[in-house]
Amino acid sequence: MGVLLSELQIALNDVVVGCLEAADGHEAAAGMLEDDDRLAGRLRDLARARRAAADELGEVIRALGDLPPAPDADLEAARELASLVKAALSPDQRQTLMQERAAAEARLEACTAQALARADLPEAARGALLGLFASSRDACERLARGAPD
Repeated sequence: MGVLLSELQIALNDVVVGCLEAADGHEAAAGMLEDDDRLAGRLRDLARARRAAADELGEVIRALGDLPPAPDADLEAARELASLVKAALSPDQRQTLMQERAAAEARLEACTAQALARADLPEAARGALLGLFASSRDACERLARGAPD
């Protein structure tokens, strides 16, 4: 028998999963960009920040009486593989990876905005989400421009 989650829990879970999926994708892309130390380092920093945000939101979810989610490992592996193959076949691997990473940040920004729009959002979550939203928006813009910093 499954557990029914509230809409708030679902919204927060979506953000946590988005953070973890973005982090894993950023790490994988950094591994493909070892020849660009600055960009690889920036992606690894971004991955650490996304994991930290997921941990922080996980604490909020626990306070609401639920357990934080984990991404679907099979789906995440398939997405990561598709992204890496696409980048490997691209004439401009760096640009393709930056577009993929910008898209991941845009997805994270969108689900964060949805969670922020909830009237029943606890203040503890609001602060974390506001910081994540701003960080994700900034990262999305930088990655879309191909600028690591």
